[in-house]
Amino acid sequence: MTSPLTGTGLLARIALRTGWRPAAAWVIGLAVLFLATGVSIVSLYDTPAKLATYSASLGDTMVMLTGRVAGLDTLGGIVMNEFASLVSFGIPIMAIALTVGVTRREEESGRSELMLSARVARLAPVTAALVVVVGIFVLLGLALWAATFALDIDRAGAVLYVASIAATGWVYAAGTAVLAQVFAHSRTVWAVGLAIAGLTLGTRGIGDTRGTALSWVSPLGWHTLVRPFGDPSVGPLLLSVAVAAALGALAMWLAGRRDIGEGMIPTGSGPAHASRWHASRTGAAVHQHLGALISWTIGVVALMGLYGILMTVVVEALESNPDLAVFLGGSGAVVDSVVQMLVAFTGFLGAGFVLQTLGGLRGEETSARLEVELAGERTRLSWLAGHAVVAAVGATMVVAAGSLAFAATTAAALDDPGLFSSIVGAGLWQLPAVLAFAALSVGLFGLAPRLQTLAWVAFVVAVVVTFMGPTLRLTDAQMRFSPFGAVGTPPAGPVDTAGVVVLLAVTAVLVTAGLVGFRRRDVPRT
Repeated sequence: MTSPLTGTGLLARIALRTGWRPAAAWVIGLAVLFLATGVSIVSLYDTPAKLATYSASLGDTMVMLTGRVAGLDTLGGIVMNEFASLVSFGIPIMAIALTVGVTRREEESGRSELMLSARVARLAPVTAALVVVVGIFVLLGLALWAATFALDIDRAGAVLYVASIAATGWVYAAGTAVLAQVFAHSRTVWAVGLAIAGLTLGTRGIGDTRGTALSWVSPLGWHTLVRPFGDPSVGPLLLSVAVAAALGALAMWLAGRRDIGEGMIPTGSGPAHASRWHASRTGAAVHQHLGALISWTIGVVALMGLYGILMTVVVEALESNPDLAVFLGGSGAVVDSVVQMLVAFTGFLGAGFVLQTLGGLRGEETSARLEVELAGERTRLSWLAGHAVVAAVGATMVVAAGSLAFAATTAAALDDPGLFSSIVGAGLWQLPAVLAFAALSVGLFGLAPRLQTLAWVAFVVAVVVTFMGPTLRLTDAQMRFSPFGAVGTPPAGPVDTAGVVVLLAVTAVLVTAGLVGFRRRDVPRT
Protein backbone atom coordinates (compact mmCIF):
# COMPACT_ATOMS: atom_id res chain seq x y z
CA MET A 1 0.00 0.00 0.00
CA THR A 2 1.37 3.43 -0.98
CA SER A 3 2.21 5.72 1.90
CA PRO A 4 0.37 9.09 1.99
CA LEU A 5 3.82 10.69 2.21
CA THR A 6 5.34 8.98 -0.84
CA GLY A 7 7.42 11.45 -2.83
CA THR A 8 8.06 13.83 0.05
CA GLY A 9 11.81 13.50 -0.23
CA LEU A 10 11.77 14.07 -3.99
CA LEU A 11 9.61 17.20 -3.69
CA ALA A 12 11.78 18.52 -0.86
CA ARG A 13 14.88 18.16 -3.02
CA ILE A 14 13.15 19.91 -5.93
CA ALA A 15 12.03 22.76 -3.65
CA LEU A 16 15.57 23.21 -2.34
CA ARG A 17 17.07 23.06 -5.82
CA THR A 18 14.69 25.66 -7.24
CA GLY A 19 14.31 27.90 -4.21
CA TRP A 20 17.69 27.93 -2.52
CA ARG A 21 18.54 31.47 -3.64
CA PRO A 22 15.81 33.34 -1.72
CA ALA A 23 16.33 31.03 1.25
CA ALA A 24 20.06 31.73 1.26
CA ALA A 25 19.40 35.46 0.93
CA TRP A 26 17.14 35.42 4.00
CA VAL A 27 19.51 33.36 6.13
CA ILE A 28 22.70 35.19 5.17
CA GLY A 29 21.05 38.61 5.29
CA LEU A 30 19.57 38.20 8.75
CA ALA A 31 22.76 36.62 10.10
CA VAL A 32 24.89 39.48 8.77
CA LEU A 33 22.51 42.09 10.18
CA PHE A 34 22.53 40.34 13.54
CA LEU A 35 26.32 40.21 13.58
CA ALA A 36 26.58 43.88 12.59
CA THR A 37 24.12 44.84 15.31
CA GLY A 38 25.97 42.80 17.91
CA VAL A 39 29.41 44.12 17.01
CA SER A 40 28.09 47.68 17.13
CA ILE A 41 26.51 47.09 20.55
CA VAL A 42 29.68 45.51 21.91
CA SER A 43 31.73 48.57 20.97
CA LEU A 44 29.16 51.00 22.37
CA TYR A 45 28.48 49.25 25.71
CA ASP A 46 31.88 47.91 26.70
CA THR A 47 31.71 48.59 30.45
CA PRO A 48 29.26 47.62 33.24
CA ALA A 49 28.47 51.30 33.76
CA LYS A 50 27.41 51.72 30.14
CA LEU A 51 25.30 48.57 30.30
CA ALA A 52 23.52 49.96 33.35
CA THR A 53 22.97 53.26 31.53
CA TYR A 54 21.24 51.50 28.63
CA SER A 55 18.94 49.60 30.97
CA ALA A 56 18.03 52.74 32.89
CA SER A 57 17.55 55.09 29.95
CA LEU A 58 16.59 53.23 26.78
CA GLY A 59 15.47 49.74 27.66
CA ASP A 60 11.68 50.03 27.96
CA THR A 61 11.04 53.08 25.77
CA MET A 62 9.79 51.18 22.71
CA VAL A 63 8.23 48.08 24.26
CA MET A 64 5.36 48.11 21.77
CA LEU A 65 7.83 47.48 18.93
CA THR A 66 10.50 45.40 20.61
CA GLY A 67 8.59 43.59 23.34
CA ARG A 68 9.55 43.58 27.00
CA VAL A 69 13.04 42.10 26.75
CA ALA A 70 14.55 40.73 29.96
CA GLY A 71 18.18 41.13 30.95
CA LEU A 72 18.74 44.65 29.62
CA ASP A 73 21.64 45.06 32.03
CA THR A 74 23.51 42.37 30.08
CA LEU A 75 25.12 42.54 26.66
CA GLY A 76 22.94 39.71 25.37
CA GLY A 77 19.76 41.46 26.48
CA ILE A 78 20.79 44.68 24.75
CA VAL A 79 21.58 42.86 21.50
CA MET A 80 18.22 41.08 21.68
CA ASN A 81 16.43 44.38 22.31
CA GLU A 82 18.12 46.17 19.41
CA PHE A 83 17.46 43.26 17.03
CA ALA A 84 13.90 42.72 18.29
CA SER A 85 12.15 44.99 15.79
CA LEU A 86 13.77 43.21 12.87
CA VAL A 87 12.71 39.87 14.35
CA SER A 88 9.14 41.13 14.85
CA PHE A 89 8.77 42.10 11.20
CA GLY A 90 11.36 39.98 9.40
CA ILE A 91 10.62 36.51 10.78
CA PRO A 92 6.87 36.50 9.92
CA ILE A 93 7.54 37.91 6.44
CA MET A 94 10.32 35.36 5.84
CA ALA A 95 8.02 32.53 6.90
CA ILE A 96 5.16 33.74 4.68
CA ALA A 97 7.39 34.32 1.65
CA LEU A 98 9.14 30.95 1.82
CA THR A 99 6.01 28.95 2.58
CA VAL A 100 3.87 30.56 -0.13
CA GLY A 101 6.68 29.94 -2.61
CA VAL A 102 6.72 26.18 -2.01
CA THR A 103 2.97 25.63 -1.52
CA ARG A 104 0.34 27.77 -3.20
CA ARG A 105 2.62 29.24 -5.89
CA GLU A 106 3.72 25.77 -6.99
CA GLU A 107 0.09 24.73 -7.18
CA GLU A 108 -0.94 27.80 -9.16
CA SER A 109 1.78 27.07 -11.72
CA GLY A 110 0.36 23.59 -12.30
CA ARG A 111 3.54 21.81 -11.26
CA SER A 112 1.96 20.28 -8.16
CA GLU A 113 -0.84 18.69 -10.19
CA LEU A 114 1.70 17.34 -12.64
CA MET A 115 3.73 15.75 -9.84
CA LEU A 116 0.64 14.26 -8.23
CA SER A 117 -0.22 12.53 -11.48
CA ALA A 118 2.94 10.45 -11.01
CA ARG A 119 3.95 8.40 -7.97
CA VAL A 120 3.62 11.26 -5.51
CA ALA A 121 1.07 10.95 -2.71
CA ARG A 122 -1.52 13.60 -1.89
CA LEU A 123 0.12 14.81 1.33
CA ALA A 124 3.65 14.92 -0.08
CA PRO A 125 3.61 18.55 -1.37
CA VAL A 126 2.57 20.19 1.90
CA THR A 127 4.78 17.85 3.94
CA ALA A 128 7.79 18.60 1.76
CA ALA A 129 7.06 22.33 2.03
CA LEU A 130 6.95 22.18 5.82
CA VAL A 131 10.14 20.10 5.98
CA VAL A 132 11.99 22.54 3.73
CA VAL A 133 10.86 25.73 5.49
CA VAL A 134 11.44 24.25 8.96
CA GLY A 135 14.91 23.24 7.82
CA ILE A 136 15.62 26.74 6.54
CA PHE A 137 14.73 28.21 9.92
CA VAL A 138 17.01 25.65 11.57
CA LEU A 139 19.81 26.91 9.32
CA LEU A 140 18.93 30.47 10.28
CA GLY A 141 19.15 29.53 13.95
CA LEU A 142 22.55 27.90 13.41
CA ALA A 143 23.80 30.94 11.50
CA LEU A 144 22.66 33.30 14.27
CA TRP A 145 24.17 31.01 16.90
CA ALA A 146 27.49 31.00 15.04
CA ALA A 147 27.38 34.81 14.94
CA THR A 148 26.98 34.95 18.72
CA PHE A 149 30.52 33.54 19.12
CA ALA A 150 31.80 36.93 17.99
CA LEU A 151 29.99 38.50 20.97
CA ASP A 152 30.72 38.14 24.66
CA ILE A 153 27.24 36.99 25.65
CA ASP A 154 25.95 34.15 27.80
CA ARG A 155 26.25 30.91 25.83
CA ALA A 156 23.21 29.18 27.30
CA GLY A 157 21.17 32.31 26.71
CA ALA A 158 22.38 32.47 23.11
CA VAL A 159 21.14 28.92 22.49
CA LEU A 160 17.71 29.71 23.93
CA TYR A 161 17.55 32.97 21.98
CA VAL A 162 18.25 31.52 18.52
CA ALA A 163 16.06 28.48 19.26
CA SER A 164 13.21 30.84 20.09
CA ILE A 165 13.68 32.73 16.81
CA ALA A 166 13.63 29.49 14.82
CA ALA A 167 10.55 28.22 16.68
CA THR A 168 8.76 31.53 16.05
CA GLY A 169 9.46 31.11 12.35
CA TRP A 170 8.03 27.58 12.51
CA VAL A 171 4.76 28.89 13.93
CA TYR A 172 4.30 31.45 11.16
CA ALA A 173 5.39 28.96 8.47
CA ALA A 174 2.94 26.32 9.68
CA GLY A 175 0.19 28.92 9.94
CA THR A 176 0.89 30.03 6.36
CA ALA A 177 0.74 26.40 5.24
CA VAL A 178 -2.77 26.23 6.73
CA LEU A 179 -3.76 29.39 4.86
CA ALA A 180 -2.40 27.85 1.65
CA GLN A 181 -4.95 25.06 2.05
CA VAL A 182 -7.80 27.44 2.83
CA PHE A 183 -7.31 30.01 0.03
CA ALA A 184 -6.80 29.29 -3.66
CA HIS A 185 -4.55 32.21 -4.59
CA SER A 186 -1.08 33.10 -3.35
CA ARG A 187 -1.89 36.80 -3.18
CA THR A 188 -4.79 36.02 -0.81
CA VAL A 189 -2.53 33.89 1.36
CA TRP A 190 -0.03 36.74 1.44
CA ALA A 191 -2.67 39.31 2.39
CA VAL A 192 -4.26 37.21 5.14
CA GLY A 193 -0.86 36.05 6.41
CA LEU A 194 0.39 39.61 6.72
CA ALA A 195 -2.84 40.65 8.44
CA ILE A 196 -2.38 37.87 10.99
CA ALA A 197 1.26 38.84 11.46
CA GLY A 198 0.18 42.43 12.13
CA LEU A 199 -2.46 41.23 14.57
CA THR A 200 0.06 39.15 16.51
CA LEU A 201 2.44 42.10 16.56
CA GLY A 202 -0.34 44.30 17.91
CA THR A 203 -1.45 41.87 20.61
CA ARG A 204 2.16 41.45 21.72
CA GLY A 205 2.53 45.24 21.81
CA ILE A 206 -0.58 45.72 23.93
CA GLY A 207 0.27 42.85 26.26
CA ASP A 208 3.86 43.91 26.85
CA THR A 209 3.05 47.60 27.12
CA ARG A 210 0.18 47.10 29.56
CA GLY A 211 1.79 44.14 31.31
CA THR A 212 -1.21 41.87 30.68
CA ALA A 213 -1.60 38.21 29.72
CA LEU A 214 -2.34 39.26 26.13
CA SER A 215 1.35 38.69 25.37
CA TRP A 216 0.62 34.95 25.61
CA VAL A 217 -1.71 35.19 22.60
CA SER A 218 1.09 36.06 20.18
CA PRO A 219 4.01 33.93 18.94
CA LEU A 220 6.12 37.10 19.14
CA GLY A 221 5.10 37.35 22.77
CA TRP A 222 6.26 33.78 23.38
CA HIS A 223 9.62 34.73 21.88
CA THR A 224 10.23 37.51 24.41
CA LEU A 225 8.76 35.47 27.27
CA VAL A 226 11.57 32.95 26.85
CA ARG A 227 13.77 35.65 28.49
CA PRO A 228 17.06 34.02 27.41
CA PHE A 229 19.28 36.63 29.05
CA GLY A 230 17.30 37.19 32.24
CA ASP A 231 15.48 34.53 34.28
CA PRO A 232 15.11 32.15 31.28
CA SER A 233 12.01 30.02 30.78
CA VAL A 234 11.72 27.08 28.38
CA GLY A 235 7.91 26.94 28.61
CA PRO A 236 7.15 29.56 25.91
CA LEU A 237 9.68 27.91 23.58
CA LEU A 238 7.98 24.54 23.99
CA LEU A 239 4.63 26.25 23.39
CA SER A 240 5.90 27.61 20.06
CA VAL A 241 7.07 24.16 19.00
CA ALA A 242 3.77 22.56 20.02
CA VAL A 243 1.65 25.16 18.20
CA ALA A 244 3.82 24.85 15.09
CA ALA A 245 3.38 21.06 15.15
CA ALA A 246 -0.38 21.37 15.59
CA LEU A 247 -0.70 23.87 12.73
CA GLY A 248 1.46 21.68 10.52
CA ALA A 249 -0.76 18.68 11.26
CA LEU A 250 -3.83 20.80 10.48
CA ALA A 251 -2.32 21.86 7.14
CA MET A 252 -1.73 18.21 6.22
CA TRP A 253 -5.26 17.25 7.26
CA LEU A 254 -6.76 20.02 5.12
CA ALA A 255 -4.53 19.13 2.16
CA GLY A 256 -6.07 15.68 2.05
CA ARG A 257 -9.61 17.07 1.94
CA ARG A 258 -9.59 19.61 -0.85
CA ASP A 259 -9.30 19.64 -4.62
CA ILE A 260 -5.95 20.36 -6.25
CA GLY A 261 -5.89 23.93 -7.51
CA GLU A 262 -8.65 24.99 -5.13
CA GLY A 263 -8.84 25.98 -1.48
CA MET A 264 -11.16 24.95 1.30
CA ILE A 265 -13.00 28.20 0.60
CA PRO A 266 -14.26 27.86 -2.99
CA THR A 267 -13.40 30.72 -5.33
CA GLY A 268 -16.55 30.43 -7.42
CA SER A 269 -16.81 30.76 -11.17
CA GLY A 270 -17.98 34.36 -11.21
CA PRO A 271 -20.51 35.85 -13.65
CA ALA A 272 -20.78 34.48 -17.17
CA HIS A 273 -20.01 37.87 -18.71
CA ALA A 274 -17.79 40.66 -17.44
CA SER A 275 -19.31 44.09 -16.93
CA ARG A 276 -18.09 46.95 -19.08
CA TRP A 277 -15.99 48.18 -16.13
CA HIS A 278 -14.38 44.81 -15.48
CA ALA A 279 -13.73 44.34 -19.17
CA SER A 280 -11.87 47.65 -19.36
CA ARG A 281 -8.11 47.82 -18.93
CA THR A 282 -8.27 49.73 -15.69
CA GLY A 283 -11.18 47.77 -14.30
CA ALA A 284 -9.44 44.44 -14.85
CA ALA A 285 -6.35 45.64 -12.98
CA VAL A 286 -8.43 47.08 -10.14
CA HIS A 287 -10.43 43.86 -9.84
CA GLN A 288 -7.25 41.79 -9.67
CA HIS A 289 -5.68 43.84 -6.86
CA LEU A 290 -8.77 45.00 -4.97
CA GLY A 291 -8.76 42.18 -2.43
CA ALA A 292 -5.13 42.78 -1.50
CA LEU A 293 -5.74 46.53 -1.28
CA ILE A 294 -8.65 46.10 1.11
CA SER A 295 -6.73 43.62 3.28
CA TRP A 296 -3.63 45.81 3.44
CA THR A 297 -5.63 48.96 4.19
CA ILE A 298 -7.54 47.32 7.04
CA GLY A 299 -4.34 45.85 8.48
CA VAL A 300 -2.40 49.11 8.25
CA VAL A 301 -5.22 51.14 9.80
CA ALA A 302 -5.52 48.67 12.68
CA LEU A 303 -1.77 48.55 13.32
CA MET A 304 -1.12 52.29 13.10
CA GLY A 305 -4.25 53.02 15.14
CA LEU A 306 -2.93 50.71 17.84
CA TYR A 307 0.41 52.49 17.86
CA GLY A 308 -1.37 55.80 18.27
CA ILE A 309 -3.41 54.50 21.19
CA LEU A 310 -0.21 53.36 22.92
CA MET A 311 1.62 56.67 22.38
CA THR A 312 0.87 57.87 25.90
CA VAL A 313 2.76 54.93 27.39
CA VAL A 314 5.79 55.51 25.12
CA VAL A 315 5.94 59.24 25.73
CA GLU A 316 5.55 58.80 29.50
CA ALA A 317 8.40 56.27 29.48
CA LEU A 318 10.66 58.69 27.60
CA GLU A 319 9.75 61.73 29.66
CA SER A 320 10.24 59.82 32.90
CA ASN A 321 13.95 59.81 32.09
CA PRO A 322 15.07 63.44 32.39
CA ASP A 323 18.45 62.88 30.74
CA LEU A 324 16.92 61.21 27.71
CA ALA A 325 14.19 63.84 27.42
CA VAL A 326 16.79 66.62 27.49
CA PHE A 327 18.88 64.76 24.90
CA LEU A 328 15.87 64.57 22.57
CA GLY A 329 15.18 68.27 23.06
CA GLY A 330 12.35 68.47 25.56
CA SER A 331 8.77 67.25 25.74
CA GLY A 332 7.67 68.40 22.28
CA ALA A 333 10.76 66.95 20.65
CA VAL A 334 10.16 63.65 22.42
CA VAL A 335 6.75 63.36 20.79
CA ASP A 336 8.09 64.40 17.37
CA SER A 337 10.96 61.90 17.59
CA VAL A 338 8.63 59.00 18.38
CA VAL A 339 6.16 60.10 15.70
CA GLN A 340 8.96 60.35 13.14
CA MET A 341 10.02 56.77 13.78
CA LEU A 342 6.49 55.36 13.78
CA VAL A 343 5.26 57.32 10.79
CA ALA A 344 8.03 55.69 8.75
CA PHE A 345 6.14 52.44 9.24
CA THR A 346 3.36 53.76 7.02
CA GLY A 347 5.98 54.09 4.30
CA PHE A 348 7.32 50.59 4.99
CA LEU A 349 3.82 49.13 4.77
CA GLY A 350 2.94 51.08 1.63
CA ALA A 351 6.12 49.84 -0.06
CA GLY A 352 5.33 46.30 1.04
CA PHE A 353 1.92 46.59 -0.62
CA VAL A 354 3.28 47.74 -3.99
CA LEU A 355 6.03 45.14 -4.02
CA GLN A 356 3.61 42.33 -3.28
CA THR A 357 1.08 43.66 -5.80
CA LEU A 358 3.55 44.18 -8.64
CA GLY A 359 5.40 40.99 -7.77
CA GLY A 360 2.28 39.10 -8.79
CA LEU A 361 2.77 40.21 -12.40
CA ARG A 362 5.54 37.66 -12.82
CA GLY A 363 3.08 34.94 -11.86
CA GLU A 364 0.71 36.17 -14.58
CA GLU A 365 3.51 35.71 -17.08
CA THR A 366 4.83 32.32 -15.95
CA SER A 367 1.30 30.88 -15.74
CA ALA A 368 0.67 31.83 -19.42
CA ARG A 369 -2.30 34.03 -18.49
CA LEU A 370 -0.44 37.11 -19.73
CA GLU A 371 -0.09 35.66 -23.23
CA VAL A 372 -3.86 35.19 -23.40
CA GLU A 373 -4.49 38.78 -22.27
CA LEU A 374 -2.07 40.20 -24.82
CA ALA A 375 -3.45 38.04 -27.65
CA GLY A 376 -6.32 40.49 -28.10
CA GLU A 377 -6.29 44.19 -28.76
CA ARG A 378 -4.57 45.14 -25.54
CA THR A 379 -1.01 46.44 -25.89
CA ARG A 380 1.87 45.60 -23.60
CA LEU A 381 2.31 49.22 -22.55
CA SER A 382 -1.31 49.64 -21.54
CA TRP A 383 -1.27 46.36 -19.57
CA LEU A 384 1.85 47.13 -17.52
CA ALA A 385 1.05 50.82 -17.13
CA GLY A 386 -2.45 49.96 -15.92
CA HIS A 387 -1.15 47.67 -13.20
CA ALA A 388 1.52 50.18 -12.22
CA VAL A 389 -1.03 52.99 -11.88
CA VAL A 390 -3.42 50.83 -9.82
CA ALA A 391 -0.55 49.78 -7.53
CA ALA A 392 0.58 53.38 -7.09
CA VAL A 393 -2.94 54.63 -6.32
CA GLY A 394 -3.46 51.70 -3.96
CA ALA A 395 -0.20 52.47 -2.14
CA THR A 396 -1.29 56.09 -1.76
CA MET A 397 -4.54 54.89 -0.19
CA VAL A 398 -2.69 52.53 2.17
CA VAL A 399 -0.25 55.23 3.30
CA ALA A 400 -2.97 57.87 3.63
CA ALA A 401 -5.27 55.56 5.60
CA GLY A 402 -2.46 54.50 7.93
CA SER A 403 -1.38 58.10 8.46
CA LEU A 404 -4.92 59.22 9.22
CA ALA A 405 -5.45 56.40 11.70
CA PHE A 406 -2.16 57.09 13.45
CA ALA A 407 -2.77 60.84 13.49
CA ALA A 408 -6.30 60.58 14.87
CA THR A 409 -5.45 58.11 17.65
CA THR A 410 -2.22 59.89 18.61
CA ALA A 411 -3.92 63.30 18.79
CA ALA A 412 -6.71 61.80 20.91
CA ALA A 413 -4.35 59.84 23.18
CA LEU A 414 -2.08 62.85 23.84
CA ASP A 415 -4.98 65.31 23.85
CA ASP A 416 -3.22 67.49 21.27
CA PRO A 417 -5.37 68.18 18.17
CA GLY A 418 -2.49 70.07 16.59
CA LEU A 419 -0.63 66.79 16.07
CA PHE A 420 -3.19 65.56 13.56
CA SER A 421 -2.13 67.68 10.59
CA SER A 422 1.61 67.33 11.24
CA ILE A 423 1.39 63.53 11.45
CA VAL A 424 -0.74 63.25 8.31
CA GLY A 425 1.69 65.48 6.46
CA ALA A 426 4.69 63.48 7.65
CA GLY A 427 2.99 60.27 6.53
CA LEU A 428 2.24 61.60 3.06
CA TRP A 429 5.87 62.62 2.61
CA GLN A 430 6.67 58.90 2.66
CA LEU A 431 4.94 58.51 -0.70
CA PRO A 432 7.96 59.45 -2.89
CA ALA A 433 9.91 56.61 -1.26
CA VAL A 434 7.01 54.19 -1.75
CA LEU A 435 6.66 55.14 -5.42
CA ALA A 436 10.40 54.64 -5.92
CA PHE A 437 10.04 50.99 -4.86
CA ALA A 438 7.04 50.58 -7.17
CA ALA A 439 9.15 51.95 -10.01
CA LEU A 440 12.01 49.60 -9.16
CA SER A 441 9.67 46.61 -9.33
CA VAL A 442 8.23 47.79 -12.67
CA GLY A 443 11.72 48.41 -14.06
CA LEU A 444 12.96 44.96 -13.09
CA PHE A 445 9.83 43.28 -14.44
CA GLY A 446 10.22 45.03 -17.77
CA LEU A 447 13.97 44.55 -18.16
CA ALA A 448 14.86 41.40 -16.20
CA PRO A 449 11.72 39.72 -14.79
CA ARG A 450 13.64 36.87 -13.17
CA LEU A 451 15.38 39.48 -10.99
CA GLN A 452 12.18 41.23 -9.89
CA THR A 453 12.53 39.81 -6.38
CA LEU A 454 15.63 41.98 -5.96
CA ALA A 455 13.21 44.84 -5.29
CA TRP A 456 12.43 43.08 -1.99
CA VAL A 457 16.14 42.94 -1.19
CA ALA A 458 16.43 46.68 -1.77
CA PHE A 459 13.38 47.23 0.42
CA VAL A 460 14.80 45.20 3.30
CA VAL A 461 18.11 47.06 3.09
CA ALA A 462 16.28 50.40 3.11
CA VAL A 463 14.22 49.42 6.16
CA VAL A 464 17.32 48.26 8.02
CA VAL A 465 19.22 51.44 7.16
CA THR A 466 16.29 53.62 8.22
CA PHE A 467 15.37 51.82 11.40
CA MET A 468 18.71 50.47 12.60
CA GLY A 469 21.00 53.17 11.22
CA PRO A 470 21.80 54.71 14.62
CA THR A 471 22.52 51.29 16.09
CA LEU A 472 24.84 50.48 13.19
CA ARG A 473 26.40 53.94 13.61
CA LEU A 474 25.60 55.10 10.09
CA THR A 475 26.05 58.77 9.31
CA ASP A 476 23.17 61.01 8.24
CA ALA A 477 24.54 60.98 4.69
CA GLN A 478 24.61 57.18 4.65
CA MET A 479 21.06 56.95 5.99
CA ARG A 480 19.85 59.17 3.15
CA PHE A 481 20.77 56.41 0.69
CA SER A 482 17.57 54.76 1.90
CA PRO A 483 14.56 56.19 0.05
CA PHE A 484 12.82 56.55 3.42
CA GLY A 485 15.75 58.59 4.69
CA ALA A 486 15.99 60.63 1.48
CA VAL A 487 12.63 62.31 2.15
CA GLY A 488 13.90 63.88 5.38
CA THR A 489 12.74 63.52 8.96
CA PRO A 490 9.31 65.12 9.33
CA PRO A 491 7.86 66.09 11.78
CA ALA A 492 11.01 66.05 13.95
CA GLY A 493 13.07 67.66 11.20
CA PRO A 494 12.69 69.26 7.78
CA VAL A 495 11.62 67.61 4.55
CA ASP A 496 14.60 67.01 2.24
CA THR A 497 13.29 68.70 -0.92
CA ALA A 498 16.35 67.73 -2.95
CA GLY A 499 15.99 64.11 -1.88
CA VAL A 500 12.31 64.09 -2.88
CA VAL A 501 13.16 65.52 -6.31
CA VAL A 502 15.84 62.88 -6.83
CA LEU A 503 13.42 60.10 -5.82
CA LEU A 504 10.77 61.34 -8.25
CA ALA A 505 13.35 61.57 -11.06
CA VAL A 506 14.59 58.05 -10.37
CA THR A 507 10.98 56.84 -10.28
CA ALA A 508 10.29 58.32 -13.72
CA VAL A 509 13.46 56.80 -15.20
CA LEU A 510 12.77 53.32 -13.78
CA VAL A 511 9.14 53.27 -14.93
CA THR A 512 10.12 54.40 -18.42
CA ALA A 513 12.85 51.78 -18.61
CA GLY A 514 10.44 49.10 -17.45
CA LEU A 515 7.77 50.02 -20.00
CA VAL A 516 10.26 50.16 -22.86
CA GLY A 517 11.93 46.94 -21.80
CA PHE A 518 8.61 45.10 -21.48
CA ARG A 519 7.59 46.26 -24.94
CA ARG A 520 10.76 44.85 -26.50
CA ARG A 521 11.38 41.61 -24.60
CA ASP A 522 9.90 38.17 -25.15
CA VAL A 523 6.73 37.11 -23.34
CA PRO A 524 7.10 34.88 -21.51
CA ARG A 525 10.73 35.41 -20.54
CA THR A 526 11.92 32.17 -18.99
